[in-house]
Amino acid sequence: MMKKLFSLILAAALVVSLAACGGSSSSSSSSGGSSGDSSGGVNWPTTTVSVVVPYNAGGDTDTYCRALFDKIAKKTGGTFVVTNLTGGSGMVAAMDVMGKKPDGYTILFNHTGASLVQEATGMAEFSYTDDFDNCATVAMDETYALVAVSPDGKYANYSKGFSDMNGLIEYAKAHPGELRYSTVSGSTTEYVGNLFCKLAGISFDNIDVGTSSGDRLAALLGGQVELAAFNYMNVADYIEAGDLVCFGVMAAERVDGIDFPTFKEQGFEVLNQKKYEVKFPKGTDPAIVEYLSGLCKEVTEDPEFAEVLKTYYAVPYYRDAAQMNEEDPKEVEDLKANLN
Repeated sequence: MMKKLFSLILAAALVVSLAACGGSSSSSSSSGGSSGDSSGGVNWPTTTVSVVVPYNAGGDTDTYCRALFDKIAKKTGGTFVVTNLTGGSGMVAAMDVMGKKPDGYTILFNHTGASLVQEATGMAEFSYTDDFDNCATVAMDETYALVAVSPDGKYANYSKGFSDMNGLIEYAKAHPGELRYSTVSGSTTEYVGNLFCKLAGISFDNIDVGTSSGDRLAALLGGQVELAAFNYMNVADYIEAGDLVCFGVMAAERVDGIDFPTFKEQGFEVLNQKKYEVKFPKGTDPAIVEYLSGLCKEVTEDPEFAEVLKTYYAVPYYRDAAQMNEEDPKEVEDLKANLN
C-alpha cells in the first residue's frame, strides 16, 4: 500500500515539476552545434542538450555535472543546459528522463549512492541500469561521515556527551532506540544508518528532517537529531571549528585530506561509494552514447576537472557503459545482502 502511495506522489510531483521547469534552468556554457574530429562521424549535438540533475544547485552532484559539461561543451561546440529537478530522493528526475524521447538530447546525471540503494530496497519501481542506457562514470566520492555535535563546541547543550566511536556505541547500547538519527527513506542515509546499527548491535530513532544537506545540518545543529551522515565537505568547517565530532568515514581506505579513521578501521564494514554517472533514455543511438563516453573519459583525465573534484575530496573515476552494466547490478545485490 505504501509503495503504491509513494508511486502516486512521485507521479504527481513529476507533473508539477515538469510544468515548473519548462523555462527555469541553468546553463552550462557555449553554443554551437558540430562535433569534432573525434566524433567518429556522429553528428551530435546539433541542438541544445538537456542535462537533468536530481538535486539542488550548488551541491556536489550539480557542481561535478556543470564542470563536466562545461568541458564537453568546449570539446563539441554544443550547448548543454543543466536543469535541477528535485524530488523523491532523485526518482522524480530519473522518471522524467526515462519518459523523454531517446534522441540523444536528454541526459541524466546522478550518483549511485542514492540510485542503487533505492533499487536494492525496492523504493524505485524501475532499474537505474536496465531502464537507461548507461554512458559513463566520471567521479567517485567516498567521504560519507557520521557526525554529532561536540560536547565541547558551541552547540554542546545538544550533545549526549560522547565524542568518539566507543562512546557513541556505549551510549546507544545503554539507551536503545533513543538517539535520533537524520535519515531519508530510500537514500544512502537510511542504508548506512541501518547497516551500522546492524553491525554494532545498536538501534537509532530514525527521523526525517528534510532531504537536503542544509536541512539536515540545521536539524543537527538545532538539536532535532543527535546524529547525521554527510559528505565530509558539507561539515568540514564545523568539524575543524570543534563544533561537530566525526566518528568515522565510510571509505575503503583513508581519504587524502581527511584526518579521521574509516569505519572499516574501527571494525565495521560500512562502506559508501558515490559514483557519479551519465545516462541516456533507453534506446538512444549507441554511436552517440559511445561518443559522449569517450569525451567523458577525456575530461576525467583533465587536471582542471580533478581540481574541481578535489575541493569536495572526490576523485576522477572513469567507467564505460560495459563496466557500469556489469558492476552496478552486482552492487545492488551486495546492498541487498548487507541489509538482510
